[in-house]
Amino acid sequence: MSTPKITFVGAGAIGLPMAVRAAAAGTVTVVDTSPERLAEARSHELETSDSLSAAPAADVVLVMVATAQQAESVLFGPGGVYETTAPTAVVALLSTIGPAAMEKIASNRPSDGPTLLDIPVTGGIPGAIAGTLTLFSGGDTSAIEQIRPVLESMGNVVLAGPNLADGQAYKIVNQLLATSQLVVAAEALAFAEKLGLDAAKVFEAVKGGAGGSWMLSHYGPRMLTETRDIAARVDIFLKDAALVGETATAAGYKGEMIDATVAVLEKAVEQGLASEDASAVIDVYRKGAYGRG
Repeated sequence: MSTPKITFVGAGAIGLPMAVRAAAAGTVTVVDTSPERLAEARSHELETSDSLSAAPAADVVLVMVATAQQAESVLFGPGGVYETTAPTAVVALLSTIGPAAMEKIASNRPSDGPTLLDIPVTGGIPGAIAGTLTLFSGGDTSAIEQIRPVLESMGNVVLAGPNLADGQAYKIVNQLLATSQLVVAAEALAFAEKLGLDAAKVFEAVKGGAGGSWMLSHYGPRMLTETRDIAARVDIFLKDAALVGETATAAGYKGEMIDATVAVLEKAVEQGLASEDASAVIDVYRKGAYGRG
């Protein structure tokens, strides 16, 4: 594919830096309904449009929205992707919506429309900015290879399988690890504080050992500071943890960590932390919701 024309739908906290990265592989038009987000996209010298119908014809459409309902609306709604995009294009859904929702979308797509790929990502806002995301890529392998340069501009491509929903299944396993390890990191550092230890020194001592994890290394320092910029919100972690639980139930799988993780994240939301950075989960323990015997 010569320099592709790329439409990027969804200029949110993770979508916009992904679109900026994608511009290294083609000509990007950002589509969003928020004037503020479109203005920010233009500040990065990206083309913008407030609707798909007004955007230039695209070779590649990348969709990064928050929920399955939003994905369905963008894909199948009036003026949506399947109404406005040529059948020769490739459409990649980058959102985390779970295997069941992806299978529903796959079954509803028109047979004569553009090729659809299932490519949820992990790595958060820092990974989006740095172009180091992991892209769990499910669907037609030839279509993945066709747009590989676009995908690799945003991170590392992992071939998850030939079926739509294979990418979502990989991401669900990833999110079980990520969400539970976030909660465990918060619990461990709050436990250190309860023991009267300097939690920052404990963090430095354990982060590189057998008890270390990516979540501890990246979110631990944020848990121990009063000023937290947002890398990923608490409510997004809860949404993903709940998707893990729903997927496990559908598969007839009972995992104890799933329920425990959801319970802590729900408590965080109840305490008004939904829009805070995920590192704020430690406050659940500090406020005494857990950790008392």
